[in-house]
Amino acid sequence: MLSRRNVFLLAIATGVAGAALLSACAASSPSAPSASAAPLVVSGTVSGTVSYRERIALDPAAEVRVQLLDVSRMDAPSVVLAEQRIRADGRQPPFAYTLQVDAARIDPRMRYAVAARIVRGEQLLFINDTQYSVLTQGQGTRADLVLVRVTPTPPR
Repeated sequence: MLSRRNVFLLAIATGVAGAALLSACAASSPSAPSASAAPLVVSGTVSGTVSYRERIALDPAAEVRVQLLDVSRMDAPSVVLAEQRIRADGRQPPFAYTLQVDAARIDPRMRYAVAARIVRGEQLLFINDTQYSVLTQGQGTRADLVLVRVTPTPPR
């Protein structure tokens, strides 16, 4: 059985250890910024590249379409904030893009993503199957998109 003095000393030691642990957790780490320390969006410019892994030459008539989307609403279509269309004209990936939107339209509470597709006329050739988040919630202003090939459906 512990004496009152030992119980008192144990309580103090536990309190000091707990306080040290809490202060260590509260200290900000440079490698893990908190949500409140996330940089505010000062620029509405997003840039990057669009490519795909397949070793297939792109049809000169193909067009790359890159969009900056507001993807904040779960059960609603995304809102297009900016779009760039790039004609292939015989060039091959990667394609560089730059999307600009008025920074006042960017709400730090919302989520934004970049999406791309490559089309030939009305035929979809490549599309992104991964979300590329940008601008808010700790995301940057650069996104290098890797698209996947769309398997054509057989004619009916």
